[in-house]
This record gives sequence, structure tokens and C-alpha cells, in this order.
Amino acid sequence: MHTPADTQSPTPPLLSIFILSATALAYEVLLIRLFSIVHWHHFAFMVISIALLGYGVSGSFITVCRRWLLAHYDTVFIGNVLLFGVSSVACFITVQQLPFNTLEILWDSSQWQRLFASYLLLTLPFFFVANALALSMMRFHRQIPQIYGIDLIGAGFGALSVMLLLQWYAPDLLLRILGISGIVAALFALPRLAGRSRRLSLSLLLLCLLSIVITPQSWLDLRLSQYKGLAQTLLIKDTTLLLSHSSPVSQTDVVQSPLVPFRYAPGLSLQSPSGPPEQMAVFRDGDQMTAIDHVTGSAALAYQDYMSSALPYHVHASPQAVLVLGSATGAAILQARLHQVPRIDAVEPDGELSRLISEVFADYIGWRTLQHGVTLHTLSARGFAASENKYDLVVMGPAGGSSGGSAGVYELTTSYDTTVEALQSYLKLLAPDGLLTITLWSSNPARGNLKLFDTAVIAMRQSGIEHPENNIAWIRSWNTVTLLLKNSALTADEIQRVRDFSGSRSFDLAWLPGIQPHEVNRFQLLQEPVFYLAARSLLQQSDDDFIDRYKYDIHAATDDRPFFDNYFRWSSLREFLSMPGQAGISMIGVGYPTLLFTLVQAAVAAFVLILMPLLFLRSEQQQGTHRLRNIIIYYLAIGLAFLFIEIAFIEKFTLILSQPLYAVAVALCAFLVFSGLGSLYVQYRLQQASSAVIAPLLRRAVFMIGLITVFYIVLLPQLSTSIMALPEMLRILSAFVLAAPLAFFMGMPFPLGLATVQQHSPHLIPWAWGINGCASVLSAVLAVLFAIEIGFNGVMLCAVVLYFIAWRNN
Repeated sequence: MHTPADTQSPTPPLLSIFILSATALAYEVLLIRLFSIVHWHHFAFMVISIALLGYGVSGSFITVCRRWLLAHYDTVFIGNVLLFGVSSVACFITVQQLPFNTLEILWDSSQWQRLFASYLLLTLPFFFVANALALSMMRFHRQIPQIYGIDLIGAGFGALSVMLLLQWYAPDLLLRILGISGIVAALFALPRLAGRSRRLSLSLLLLCLLSIVITPQSWLDLRLSQYKGLAQTLLIKDTTLLLSHSSPVSQTDVVQSPLVPFRYAPGLSLQSPSGPPEQMAVFRDGDQMTAIDHVTGSAALAYQDYMSSALPYHVHASPQAVLVLGSATGAAILQARLHQVPRIDAVEPDGELSRLISEVFADYIGWRTLQHGVTLHTLSARGFAASENKYDLVVMGPAGGSSGGSAGVYELTTSYDTTVEALQSYLKLLAPDGLLTITLWSSNPARGNLKLFDTAVIAMRQSGIEHPENNIAWIRSWNTVTLLLKNSALTADEIQRVRDFSGSRSFDLAWLPGIQPHEVNRFQLLQEPVFYLAARSLLQQSDDDFIDRYKYDIHAATDDRPFFDNYFRWSSLREFLSMPGQAGISMIGVGYPTLLFTLVQAAVAAFVLILMPLLFLRSEQQQGTHRLRNIIIYYLAIGLAFLFIEIAFIEKFTLILSQPLYAVAVALCAFLVFSGLGSLYVQYRLQQASSAVIAPLLRRAVFMIGLITVFYIVLLPQLSTSIMALPEMLRILSAFVLAAPLAFFMGMPFPLGLATVQQHSPHLIPWAWGINGCASVLSAVLAVLFAIEIGFNGVMLCAVVLYFIAWRNN
């Protein structure tokens, strides 16, 4: 039976679907960027969950209203595309009005409600996109693989294009551009209508377009969390914002404060005869403050010799070559130059920070004098570590100061610069008698520095150093801790230099070969010498297993579990919650609980969205309960599995590409484009041999997914080491090549499953779509939780098992 729409429009609106999918995926990536600026980066997983929740809601909605919607397909399609364009802008503006504060999320229940409201509001644009796509698949059910393939290829194009657009446009302006792009997608579907319907739709289109164009810019201006460093700094009287630059990597803001001077000097000893000179503050994404010194002569840098990070310059007799990992705004370069090092290689993955000191504010920092003997490299620390160069000193300073770091806002952020594998690669860069030093901010209770020490001990042992206790020095100031490593044992002279340096600057010894208990905890007094106790337990491998008894998870970070800033431990939760008042809650950190709460939200939404269609399909279920159970299992399994592998590869690509947002865009683009090609291949085979090919194609696809996944788990670490040293464009191309074969086969199970449903139970197609979407909502959060516990390789193996379960239930 044909509806009027069938007669008018026998082919799907493929161009509109392509533009819509590209815009929707670009919007998803843009939301990750916007959340990183307004709040913190750990909301990225929530954005993915939000998008997929919209797809799940759509499946239920279409299941209930499918007859009316299909009867008015062309009008409904255009209406949903227009609603996406308008809501993509309107919903973000509304979310910005909600007074949500991440740092209060553990003790203020209203923050959970605001988070949930934000979650639901941002689901709306993706709900409208999913309506348009799912209806198209139902209306043109014989072309499902083709529509699905165009959808995925368009989404992949959107993931890549948003990275290019972020090079030229600020995120708030790009939000407006994407809203207009969504409306343009509807324009290409207008010829499907006739007469009055076309004129009415055109009028609505122009009205929607006008509403976005005339939206005041002040409504789109980003409103940073009031607890971010930049927001707090701009409250200071006479503070001036000198520069604001946005890129796909970060938003960089430079601030000057003539009335209240900045004093950025991590670990500066109270014995220092002078403080830092005049400084300009530099913020990345509104936080992580560093500073640019106003250098007028060598005297302005004297304070640099009184920071804990100056330790290696006093231990090494005469360093001739220094490698600075994470040079940021040049503080470590100035420290090396103060100690008259003739050759300095400075590595910084964010090229904008290097440009600030070498071009924009070159006169302020004295770059013309400083640049002789200094070479800047725009590359990740891990990428540069793949080189064959040798250095007397390899130094890594603390990351920028964060107003939210102690609250755990970075718990879910992955870092590949301080894993076991990373430290092993840094040790290989050392010349004979060379030293590796890493300085981190301290915290109370101690967490990150204890994890770094365990990471270093394991790295040294895996590098063949049998007695690392003789190769390590560890000191702490009032707010930083510096760890010094050497491939050979520290000499008696070097050990004495550490003692002299620390004693003269009132720094505490935490570990040193031959250290005695009375030498620790002398200046910055702690309730117990936790640094020394941890070091003694880890190095002597005594029965007193300090690391397992500690209240935080301080086990070493690895490339497979790179959550360096995650310290959550379930066994300590009851103790923290039993503390009087809210003292214990503040010790938990907001990252892991936020992830758990988002999982609960997603689970509730998925449960409701799967049960609701059952109520409306009760009579139809009686036609085949076994078939219904198989559909549930199949689409739950492939929905979980696809995102498990995709999110794992986003993290694998973060190591290769060095920037999280690059990894998100490249991984999404590669997986979606090649999955789309896999779906188009299914369409081709179905046209050639009809439904007879479904079972063998699915079996082959699942087998290849399992084989390629295991292959990557075994060989990807070695491949990544080689790829990291390549230029940026070659690294991006390599990531595409790595993703292509796996993504191609991952694009087959979904359309093959829909083809089977179409044969036996066509009325269940939107429900299958909804189940898949709901499973994907859960997988976006579950993938991160599982990775924290069992690593990303474990997540990928879980995906393989799920694909095999799906195959057995098709």
C-alpha cells in the first residue's frame, strides 16, 4: 500500500541526510569544545551520551506515532530538520542560563537537577536529527543500508570539517554557523513538496534562518564557570584581557593585572631573596594558569634558582643539553637559560603557547636574547621521546595551576605523559649520567605525587634497573614535589648536592639513597611522613604494603589505563561519607561520582525508552516473543560494542595525535566514514543476491572484527611508538589507515540486522533503532568506567564478546 508521499517522492533525500548528519556530528564535537571552555573537559563523555539519548528517544516516539508520521513523511522530515537547526542554538543558550557548578555537585543536590536539565535540553537537537533519519529508513526500507551509509559518511565529514572550522571561527560563532547549516539541509528537501505545503515550509525555513541570524551575540557569549581561574581573575580591579585566541586545541587568554601582580612561581622557597618579576597570566580554556615573565635582565630570573624544579641544575655537574617537555609559556626555558645551558630543546604540543613567547610577546619575555640556542618543537612529549637524541637533563614542570584540580575535575582526563611507558621513553633519552626530573603540584592528602613515584619505580624496573632505590631523589616544597631519576646509581657527591640544595632552601627530603627517618618531614610538616613511607614501601617491597592500604588509588598509570588524576577507591567511600559535616565529601573528588550519576541517568532513560514501546506493541509482541527477545539482545549488544571500540580508539588516537579533540574528530570521522562504506557494501550485496547473503555476511563481519581487534591490542603499542614521531598530517593519515579495516566491518551488523527485522517484523524497525540508541547511551559512560577498572584493551575485548553474542542472536 502506498501513501501519497510514495507517489510524489520515490527516492530518499540523500543530500539533505548527508548535510544533516554532517552538521549533527559537527555540533556534537563542538559541544565537547564548548563544555571544555565553560566547565571542564571531563564532560566530553556526557556529550556523547546526550547525542545518543536523543536517538533512543526518537525510536520510542516513532514506534508510537509511526503511521501518522509515515503518512506525512516529507513534511515531518523537513520539520524535524528545521527544529534541529533552531534547537541546536536555542538549547545551548538555555543551558547557559542554568547556574550549574561542577565543584558543588557532591554536596548540593540542586546541581544534579541542573545537570539533568542540561542533559535533557541538549538531547532535543539530536532527537530531531534521529527522527529524520529513522523515518527515512522506515519510509525507504529497501534502501536502509544506503541511507545508513550516507548518514555515517556525512557524520564523518562533519567530524573532520568542524576541526577545520575551529581554526577560523570562535566556538560561539561556529554554533551559529552550524544552526544555519542545519536549516540549509531542509532547503534541499523542499522540492519534494508541492503547492501550498512547499510555500508554507519555505516561509518557516526563512523564519528559522532569520531567528538564528538576528540572535544577539551576547546570548551566545560563553559564560565560564565562576570557579575557573580566568573568571576569578577578571574580577580583579583594572585587570585587562590583552589577547583571546581560539583554536581546535584550546582557547588561550592572556591577562594583565597592574593593581594586583601575578606571582606564578611553583614551589618557590621562602628563602628566596627575590620574587618573580612582573608577569602576564595565560589561561587555557579558562583555567590551568601559567605566566609570561617580563625579563629585563638576568637578575629578574634569580628566583628561578629557588624553586624545587631547579634541583637537576645543582645535581648535574655541567649540563650541556636540556630537553624541556611541556615548555608552555617558557618558565622552564628561562630556568635552563639562567643556569647557562648552551642547547635547549623545548617541546610543547600547543603551538599557540609557543607563539605567545616567540612572536606575540617576544619583547616582553626578551625572546631575541633568549632564542639563541633554543629550539621550539610543536609536538607531544611522547612523540618527541621517539627521537634518538640524548640529553644531560630531561625536565618536565608542573602543568598550569588549576582552580578546580584539587576538586577532582580532571579525574576522567587521560594523560599519556606520565604513564609507565612514557617514563621509560624519557629515560632512554638520557646521556650517561643524565637526569630526568618531573615536578608536580602537591595536594593534601597526597595523591598524584605518590602515583607518579609508583609509576617511576615500575618504569625503572621494567627498564632493567634492579635497584631503583639507589637511582632516585625526591624532594618537596610547600606546594610542589620534584622527582629526580637516573639510569645509574646516584654518586655520593650527587647525593650530597641534593642534601645541600634542599637544606639551603628549606625543602623536605622525601627519598634519597641512604636516607634516615629523622631527615624527613622537617620544614613543611605533615601529620605523618607519607611521602617517605610510600617510597620506602614501594622501593623495599616490604610486607607493609602501603599502596594497598592507602585511602586513594595510587597504583601506576599505564598507556592502557592512563587516568593519572583518578584516585577514587571504593573501599574508602564509606569512611569518607562517615566524616562529620561535608569534610569527607570534599575528599572524594567530583569526576568519578559525576560519571556514576550520569550512568544512572542514562540507565533510567534507557530502561524507560525500552519499556514504553512494549506497552504500545503488546498485541504485536504476541506474534513472536522469541523474535522480540533476539532483537533486544542483538541491538543492545551491537549498540554497546560499537561505542566501546570507538571510544577505546579515541583514547588510542589521543596518544598518537597528542590532542584529545583531534583524537575525537579523527576517530569519529574515520569510524563513521568507513562504517558508512561497509553499510553501502551491504546494500550492494543485498541488491546482488537478496537476503541470502545476510547470514554469511554477518558471520564474516563479526569474525573480522574480532580478528582485527585482537591484532590491534597486540601490535598497536609498537605501531604507536613509530607513528608518534611523524609530522602531524602523517599522524592523522596513519590514524585513518589504522581505523579503516576495523570500521569497515563494524558498519555491517546494524544494516544487516535491520534487513532481517524488515523481513520478519517490519513494525519493530523503529524500536530496534531505539534499543540501539539506548544501548549506545549506556556504552558511552560504561566504556570510561570499564577502562578505569580493566583498561581500554579490556573494553575492546568486551566489545568483541558482545559482537559474537549479537551474531548468535540474529
